[in-house]
This record gives sequence, C-alpha cells and structure tokens, in this order.
Amino acid sequence: MSARLQAMTIGGPGAVTAKTAPAVPAMCRIRIGAIWRFLQTQPASFWCINFYLFIEYVRPQQVWEFLDILPYGELTIIATLIAMFLEGKLPNIRTIAGVALVAYSVVLVLSSFAAVSPSQAIKGWPLYFSWVLVYLMITNIVTTEKRFFVFMLAFLLYSFKMSQHGFRTWMGNGFGFSDWGATGGPGWFHNSGEFGIQMCIFLPLSVEFILALRSNWGTFTRTFFYAMPVTAVASMIASSSRGALLGGAAVAVWWVLRSKRRLRGLAAIALLGIATWAVVPPEQKARFAVAGEDETSMSRITRWKAGIEMANQHPAFGIGYNNWITYYGPLSHNVFIQAWTELGYAGLIGFLGMIAATMFVNARTRRIIARVPTSTPLIRHMAYGLDGALIGFLASGFFVTVLYYPFFWINLAMTVSLNAAARHARREHVRLRQLEWAQARPCAGGVRPCYK
Repeated sequence: MSARLQAMTIGGPGAVTAKTAPAVPAMCRIRIGAIWRFLQTQPASFWCINFYLFIEYVRPQQVWEFLDILPYGELTIIATLIAMFLEGKLPNIRTIAGVALVAYSVVLVLSSFAAVSPSQAIKGWPLYFSWVLVYLMITNIVTTEKRFFVFMLAFLLYSFKMSQHGFRTWMGNGFGFSDWGATGGPGWFHNSGEFGIQMCIFLPLSVEFILALRSNWGTFTRTFFYAMPVTAVASMIASSSRGALLGGAAVAVWWVLRSKRRLRGLAAIALLGIATWAVVPPEQKARFAVAGEDETSMSRITRWKAGIEMANQHPAFGIGYNNWITYYGPLSHNVFIQAWTELGYAGLIGFLGMIAATMFVNARTRRIIARVPTSTPLIRHMAYGLDGALIGFLASGFFVTVLYYPFFWINLAMTVSLNAAARHARREHVRLRQLEWAQARPCAGGVRPCYK
C-alpha cells in the first residue's frame, strides 16, 4: 500500500496504525504543527463550528467588554449554516438519538401551543432551537476521527481554562470554604452550580482522552493533561456545590461498574474518594450532614412536589415550555422536573428517550469500532467518556435548572458525531482492504494491476 493511502485516516483502515501513518502520531502527541496542517485542509464549516465552540465556552466578548459589539454566537451559527449549504452538507438525522431529538422537539412545539401562556413559550423558542441547530451542525460536520479529535481537544482545553481558574481560586482561599463558590467562564458557567456541572462533564471526558492517547505523549504533555482531572475534582470542591460532588461520585461509581476489574477499580475509587473527602472543607461536609433538612433542601423539595402536582394537573403536554416562572415563580432546580412539568408526561418520556438513545449510540459506536482492528483507542474511550459525562450531568443537574444549558445538547451532538466517525473509520477500513485485495490478486492474463 502506498504511503498516500496509509496517511488517509487517523485510525483504522487497512493496516493504518500509529507506526505506519506519519500524521497519526504527530496529532496524537498533540503536535501543534500537525494539528495546524490538518486544519488547513478542512472546509469553512469545520472552522466555523470550532469558532462557535470557542465563543460559547470562552466568551471572550464578555471577558473583554470592548469586544462585545456583535452577537458572535448567532452570527457564527448563521455562518456555519451558510458554509454547510455551500459545501453541500444537508442536515442528516443519522441515528436514533436524532430521532429522539425530533420527537422531543415536536412535543415541545405542541406544548407551546397548549401552554398556559403560549406567547411566553414561543418567546423561548430561539434558545431551544438554537441547540437543535448546533446539534445538526456538529453532527453533520464533525464526522471523522481526526475532526472529532480536534473538536474534543478544543472542548477539553476550554474546560481546562475554567478548571485551573477554579483550582487557583480555591488555593487563593487557602483551600477553605466560601459561600459563593468558585465559578467558571462568563455566560453559562458564571454560577458556581453550573460551573460544578461542567466539571462533572469535563472529568470523565478528560480521563478517557488521557487513557486513549497517553502512550503517545512525553512527560510534559502527560503532566499537562493529568492536571485536567485533578483540577476538575478540585474545582468541584471549590464550587461549594453539593450537587457537583454528588455528580463526581456518580461518575466514580460508573467507572467501577464499567471496569472489567471491578475489585481493583473499586479499591482505586475508594482511595480517591477518601483522599477527596479528606480535603473537603469542614463547612462543606457540614452541609452534607444536614442535606434534606436544611432550608435549601427543603426549598427544592417543595418546588419538586409543586412541579409534580402541576404535571399531574396537565399530564399530556404540561404547563407549557418556558412557562415555569410564569405559572409558579421560583425555579424548579431539577432537570427532570423541569421537563416533566413544562412538557408533561410526553416531554418526560422524550427526555428519558434522548438519555437512553445517548447510551445506545455510544454502545453502538464501541461495537462498530471493535470491527476495525487497526483503529486507535480514541473512539472507544471517548464513547465511554461521553457516557460518563451524561451521568455526571444527570446526577449534578438533579439539583439545578439547567436543561436548556449547553451541557446535555453538546454531549448529545458529540455522541452522534463520534458514532459518525466510527462508521467512517469502518468504511475506510473496508475500502482500503478491498483495494489491497484488488492490487494483490492477478488479473486475467497475468497483467496487473486490475483495480480501476
């Protein structure tokens, strides 16, 4: 096989490994030059979707106010859609997760028209349907392993920017407790609770990324990436959010359950848990001691009960999308109650369906890539990481009103993108194996090559 064919894919097809494809180890070793050369070969849509991720997670226009003169997020979405159209990338539902998203969207629209205040529901459409557009953009652009690698690397770096800030904030506080808690970047993560949720998502993704690629790294790169999960856990503590620590604990339990060596995994997680609890400030431990009985807990329980009662009074499509504050007032502080109350039983089933679809698609991704024997470990590990990120979100989001924040929707999109990358790797593997076979077999009359 020619060197040109060997370098066509990052992981998988026909004997293409880190040892035979020069571009692969350079990218896996996080070589900036190799990544830049790859980016130079990519279409405008891929540049646009990466710029959108930067705008959404870093928010430079809010960090430096003199930049805040344009609606960068909306303009980037429009630019991405135009680039997709010009490149001939028509929206594709792709998986059962996409079907579940369409079903949920239909329920949301029906709920809006049946809402207590339809005008209030429709007023919230731009937020929800922006996530649908972002889902369609990511899943139809980030469709190969190399693209997913770059997109995930950017996501981890933006999250690391927040986690190291949270760690430094905690360190500056003498590793003590603060009522306000550490926060992340401006926008979606400015509140300590939402920042803690992002850390619960960041933790499993960074660990699985490390497990997939650490054999390609030198000491400096390993140290840099090992700091990601360390600062993620530290930031959970620094956020002073009980939900964040519970989300981290849920991720730890999930790791034990998915481990093939559960006893060893249980021992490792137990030691990590003991070490983490040892550095949790006494004031935060005291908050756990009164969980369920303190004013904050009782307030949440009251709202959950009210939400369930409202859902039972409006069982089909709920009180209406974006109608909670109009109908009741104080926020629900629970993503399940939020979906159930506003969209009724149809919405709750739709939300649970998207959760199940995420797990199904990630399992399917692992089965697909297992049939590509020469693939890198990246796809398999990131499929596990996205499962863990979802679990971290659900556990920590059980106490916060964040259903229409980026957490769930970006994770859903990356899940489908990873599946597309796995299917692309399998197709390339089959194609190159067929090419090898065609080049190897003799043609009629003994004349070669016979492949055209």
